[in-house]
Amino acid sequence: MSNENGLVDQLKSALKGKKKVVYVSSDINSTPDSVESYARIFFDSMKMVGITFEEYCILDGTKVNKAKEYIENADLVFLCGGNTYNQHLFFEKMNLKILLSTYSKIVMDQSAGAINMTQHCFNSPEELEESEPIFFEGLGLTNINIEPHFVYDDSSFNENEKYQRNAIVEESYNRPIYGQCNGSHIFIDENNPATIYGETYLIINGNIKKIVKTNKNV
Repeated sequence: MSNENGLVDQLKSALKGKKKVVYVSSDINSTPDSVESYARIFFDSMKMVGITFEEYCILDGTKVNKAKEYIENADLVFLCGGNTYNQHLFFEKMNLKILLSTYSKIVMDQSAGAINMTQHCFNSPEELEESEPIFFEGLGLTNINIEPHFVYDDSSFNENEKYQRNAIVEESYNRPIYGQCNGSHIFIDENNPATIYGETYLIINGNIKKIVKTNKNV
């Protein structure tokens, strides 16, 4: 877990307890072994930077009925990456939006998990054919729409990537989208304005503009 843009320091400062962390899978149909392998990578990455918990829980498709029990007493809930719409369906199955509406600790998310955090999700198409719903209702924890793994220079894009970029730019006439490069993040504290850390681009009204550099914030 890189501290290049201050993520580790911010997480350590924000954590008020270290009793339990919950890793939430991205797909109800993922095999428990597969989910556990990714969860262990996340758990180990935190341990390597000195963030440890008493209890480590994995919430996958076989434990939907334990979602409330796992989350209500957790100090950190982590929503991983994966297929964004499949993750959305899994979140709906376990009523995660309702569970998190009364949750007061830390929700940390990556890639697909970060897209699903907002109220009205835009899931940019990664394939030429739009085989999954692009617009759907998310968890409602923020009104910020992000595009993860963003790469500004599109000169070497393949056909799929060009199609996706065009869809993102077109949607930017309807809503601002924050293109976040790998390693960047947004820190949201209810007592302070949301702060963007690391290389990030604002995509709005068809224009793409860098608003934050690496090791900087706004």
